[in-house]
Amino acid sequence: MVSNPDTLQVAMVSFTLVEAVVGLLLILGLGTRLMSVGVFFLALGILLGSGWLGTTCLDEWQIGVLGVSSGFVLFLTGSGAYSLDHFLMTRPYAFTRTRWFTWLGSGHLPVKNLPFTVLVMSCGILGLTLFTNQYFHGGVLGTLHNKSVKPKVEISHIEQHGSHLTFQLFRVEGADVYGSFLIGIEVLDENNKVIKSITQKELAEFPTHRIHNHYVTKIKPGQHSLIIPLGAKADIALDLRGVPIKENYSLKLIDISGIEWTAPIK
Repeated sequence: MVSNPDTLQVAMVSFTLVEAVVGLLLILGLGTRLMSVGVFFLALGILLGSGWLGTTCLDEWQIGVLGVSSGFVLFLTGSGAYSLDHFLMTRPYAFTRTRWFTWLGSGHLPVKNLPFTVLVMSCGILGLTLFTNQYFHGGVLGTLHNKSVKPKVEISHIEQHGSHLTFQLFRVEGADVYGSFLIGIEVLDENNKVIKSITQKELAEFPTHRIHNHYVTKIKPGQHSLIIPLGAKADIALDLRGVPIKENYSLKLIDISGIEWTAPIK
């Protein structure tokens, strides 16, 4: 969705509306089992789509697994005495005795061998919990990892046009509230010797007309560096006048933290 902001807009508006309806009807206790399915899938979307977020804790992952579990439990139990479902069931309304009301609202769940069904679903949710924790954070086996700890910048679409070298930067990982601060760009020959270097001061004063941003989140010059926020993608044009570029040359980016990213110039 970060790569397709038009899709992101539709998804966020839809998610907000569904979340509002589900939340309101849960507060009122109306259509409880149907709303619990909404809780289940909303939480599953958060878990699978944003489970890697969180700079100091596994916040989105915790919200996701708790929502999935809570939605399942709510589907099994239905609503309680202070709900509109219960209010309707205590009145002489024929539709509250129908099978569809039981499945969508509340009441005794008409499932054969309910304990076995609960066991299977519980094991499935347990497996989902362990799998996603391992996939996102390595918290079950092996080394812990968190994609929000340090920035990662992808370099692609490197092309030379006369005295200009263009390439695309895409910040795909790192702290969501903290940028990557680029303090150096170097062009290296086949022996890794620097033949062109753009310094920290030059990047802080980098011409904005040589930066073509794709998304709302923008790569831009800051006071001391070139700032690359999470999710930002832009085409960068360097002026390499007087610097011949040959095959086997490479482009290196240097972050203020000391992290370096390198890509071959083809």
